[in-house]
Amino acid sequence: MKTNKYYIIAIISAIVILSSYFLYKNISVHNVASDIEGSSSTNQVEREVVNTIGYGLKNIKGENIDNGSNIDTKNNIVHVNVSIDHNLNEKRKYGLIILEDFKQISFKVKNKKEFVKYSFDMSPNTSKDVEVSFPVNSNAHELVFLLIKKPEYKLKEMDINRAAILEEVLSMRYSINSNKEESNNISETSPNTVIKDGLNENLFVTKDKKKLQAVFFDKEGKNLTISVGNDTENPMRYAIIALKDWKQNKIINNQDVIYTTVPPEVRQTFGFNLPNVETDTNFQLVALPFPYEVSKENYISQQAFGSFRTVIENKN
Repeated sequence: MKTNKYYIIAIISAIVILSSYFLYKNISVHNVASDIEGSSSTNQVEREVVNTIGYGLKNIKGENIDNGSNIDTKNNIVHVNVSIDHNLNEKRKYGLIILEDFKQISFKVKNKKEFVKYSFDMSPNTSKDVEVSFPVNSNAHELVFLLIKKPEYKLKEMDINRAAILEEVLSMRYSINSNKEESNNISETSPNTVIKDGLNENLFVTKDKKKLQAVFFDKEGKNLTISVGNDTENPMRYAIIALKDWKQNKIINNQDVIYTTVPPEVRQTFGFNLPNVETDTNFQLVALPFPYEVSKENYISQQAFGSFRTVIENKN
């Protein structure tokens, strides 16, 4: 693994399932270091393998672009490498999508074919640079690169360990112009309710707004609740988007993006309906804190919080 790369250590596994309580409240995943023991004719050799994903952005010269920093454009064109170190002993597929001001855009890979979502495979313990280029609007303020783990995997059983792995969205966020003016002119969506009960998960899709009941699969058109929480002592603004089969989908009042500011130590709820599908389709919400205010100094502004992945089923 290259030491000069800017890494964000992604949480991979494992989760301790204490009881069914975790279906309804806080669900946590932890960094894990695995020990693999081998032996020879004379002694045992112990080797530590850390199950992580390292990821970041580099310019075409191979120089790191720190998460939260400003991306330079040339003639309103962004040309960068998405760099990934897959330090896992398994083959895995990843998906890449890009947002401009929280709306999904198309991009070219190696200056050739154009994609709205791009999938690629990685062999165990390998590294990869994905060269991407795309035009940006001269008045755009923020770019977001999202990596999706196992984008084709559809989880329909109540497996919290797997659900927590799939829930995590790997994010790289950058400013491209001065963003202060934009952050001050956001039109927010009013929540249905504001609840103070300690269940302040950043983002959760639930059947029951009172106890955060996870929804791993459900029928198209089903009315569900989005719970958006803030467990800090300061207000937190979010941009929230919906992804259906990793393409952006309208959400709440036919909007591409909803914005809301959650007061300290409470959560807000919003009602919505699952979109229509023809076959079983993955669906996930993503909440991005501090929209248009991303910075190197504010780590939370570089993050993206995913909901549990939901498989939408056709009614027929």
